[in-house]
Parts: sequence; structure tokens; C-alpha cells
Amino acid sequence: MKKYFGTDGIRGIPNENLTQDLISGMARAVEQVLGISSVAVIQDTRSSSKEILDWISKGFSEEVNVFNYGVLPSGSMPILISEFNHDLGIIISASHNPSEYNGVKLINKNGSKLSDELEIAIESEIGKSDLPNSSSVVKETEEGKKAYEQFLLDQIDFNIDNFNLVIDCANGSAYQVIEELFNSNKNIRVINNTPDGKNINHECGATYMENMVQNIKKGEIGISFDGDADRSILVDEEGKVSNGDVIMLLVSKYLSSKGSLKNNVVVSTVMSNFGFKAAVEKNNFSNIETKVGDKYVAEALLENNGSLGGEQSGHIIFPDILPVGDGLLTMLMSLKALSFFNTTLVQFKADNIYEYPQVLENLHLNEIPSDDVIDSLNSLAEELFIETQLDGRYLIRKSGTEPLLRVLVEAKSEEELDNFMDKLLTIIKNELKIS
Repeated sequence: MKKYFGTDGIRGIPNENLTQDLISGMARAVEQVLGISSVAVIQDTRSSSKEILDWISKGFSEEVNVFNYGVLPSGSMPILISEFNHDLGIIISASHNPSEYNGVKLINKNGSKLSDELEIAIESEIGKSDLPNSSSVVKETEEGKKAYEQFLLDQIDFNIDNFNLVIDCANGSAYQVIEELFNSNKNIRVINNTPDGKNINHECGATYMENMVQNIKKGEIGISFDGDADRSILVDEEGKVSNGDVIMLLVSKYLSSKGSLKNNVVVSTVMSNFGFKAAVEKNNFSNIETKVGDKYVAEALLENNGSLGGEQSGHIIFPDILPVGDGLLTMLMSLKALSFFNTTLVQFKADNIYEYPQVLENLHLNEIPSDDVIDSLNSLAEELFIETQLDGRYLIRKSGTEPLLRVLVEAKSEEELDNFMDKLLTIIKNELKIS
């Protein structure tokens, strides 16, 4: 059981539960466990990111060279590690969380997130050794942005001018790259790309799709990133949200048509819609299901030699191109697929997928519930499931990054969905004694 690392690195509120002692101690432990000498660092636009970079540098000895590549999407890290021969990547970001949060993610030499086993090994060393007397000095460089932008340009082998796009940068790490990549395209609008250190993810981006729905014009395709731009969600030409399930189906059919869907495998998580799973089966693809977390999707892709996997939340991984999710790559692959099929996103969905109505409720708690509590809630939910004969499913899980209980319900009809969710939430709130 991990103490500090969640499903996506270490997160918290700086100077509260995310402290200098923890982050500097983590850096010290990383150097001792992994034996590194060169580290690449990127960050998102949170005002606390520079302070955390300072904490990191204080934990490494002068034997470790730390290179700060500045504000870049987290998907750029494997490119930086490979291009500039680093031993480790550190991403300073709390991804989709509000601006008061921050955190760190560790990326290995191969460009993937560290395994649970390595994270546990690092945790076991935190605080056991004093910090070095002479710590590392951070070197600033702009070379990483150039390498990442060239990587993206290399993916555009279709006519992007055929699309009218509106891109929501969530006031996050994609804002500079998007501006430079598409500054000459008259048919691309960019919104929420003026970060001030506090407005990242605030009522915008992939976690607040209402903003895109309100801003999009008929005939445009919307693309919304989250704070570190490792995920993207689409909005179709009629203003309807198209989540990661739709994106995975679209791109899996494209890869299959090109003979590039290895082993006909598509990896998804337990959060994916029943309609997505039915569509995957209809296309004779094999659906491998994992627990929530893109690192587990990546592991399953490796184990099954797959070429596409992801989450409903918009984390999509193309391991033949990048070992981690990248929202900008996902955007380009989606547009490439639509261009290949010569279709609209609206028409693709109409022809290929019926999504069960779905509701996800996030209940805010004072602390993350134990596994025993989750098991008890699931037992009560199972009783309700049998009693109501729900034509659908439910899922109760705790967040891996913040004190939230996530309750998901799907049903064939809206009426059945609302009825089951109301009853389930009443049961959960009574059991947890929350209002």
C-alpha cells in the first residue's frame, strides 16, 4: 500500500499536505533508489510550480543535472527524455485538479510512468537520509519546446485546413504550443489560453465541458484539454460532447483500416460506457479492461502488445507513438481518422455507437475512504441493483488523487438512470453520514 503516490503521482496542496520536506525527501530517495544523474523537468501554469521545482533541486545532490524545460504538456516528457538522453523525467502538475493543488509525476528512462513497485521502493526511502550539503543547480532551456513542436508537426499528414476547430487550453500547459503550432490557421480558434497562475482548469477545459459547449459554433469541432494536457475531450459539430470512449472507437477503426491495430486489442477501464464496449465487440476487437488510471492502461497495452488504449476521461495512449497519453496527439489522431473516413464526428457517432445514458456524481469527503468502506457500499449497491433490476450498471470508487467518492450509474433509459442514482446516493449518504 502506497502512502504518498496515488494513481497519478504525488498530489496535494503546497505547504499544507504537499510539503518541502516531502518533495525534497522524495528527490533524495529517487537519486538513491534509481541512481540517476540527469533529470528533465516540465511544469504546468500553477503559481506554485516554481517553488516545487526549488524543493526538487534541494533534494538532489550536485551530481544530478536538472534541466528545466518550462511550461509544456506532460506528453512531451518522453520526447525530451529520448531526445536529450535524460535518466528521469519529473512533471510538476496536478493535472485536472484545481489551481490550489500541485504535485509531481515521475517518468522513467523509457518514457513511461514508474511502476507501483518502484514508487513503493522510493517511498520507503523518503526521510531516511539527510538532504545533500551541495544540491543540484537547475539549468533553464527552451530546446524541449522545439523538439515537442516538431514531433506534433510530424503527425500532421492530412489537411487540417478542412476542419473548423475551437481549442480550449484550460489556461494550462498547452497554451504556448497551441498558439505557436496554429497561429497561421484562420479556421482555428483558441480559448482559455491566458494563464495567470490561478485560473488553470477554472470553469474551462476537459473537466468543465460546459465552457466548450457554450463557445462552440455550429460546424466546428471542439477540443478541450486539461491542465497538463494529457487528456482531451471532443465536442462534435452539433455541440454534443464526445468523450474518450468515442475517441477510442474512432481511432481504433482508423488503425484497423490501416492494418495498425495490433492484435485487434483496445484497452479501456471500468469507467467506459457499456455502449462503447458493445461497439468494440461489434467490430470484432478484443476489449481488455483495467482499473482506473492511465498507468494501468499503459501496463495492459504492454502486456497484450496493443496499439491503442485509454480512459473515458480523455487519456488516450498510442504506445507505438508515445508511451503516455498526450492530449495534443489525441487531437491530431482524431482529426486524422475523420479525414481518412471523410466523415463528420456527428455522422461517425450516429453510425457507430449508442452510448447508454450515464451520470457521474462526485461526493466530497473529509478523507479518502478505506477499502472496507468501499466494499460495504458496493454490497449495499448490489442489493439495490438486484431489487430494481437495473438494465445497466453502477460503479463506486474512491479518487486516487483527492478526497472524493465517485459514483457512476448507466442505464438504458434516463428515467431508470435517475431513479437508481437517487436511491443509491441516499443509501451512500446515510451510510457515510453526510448530507
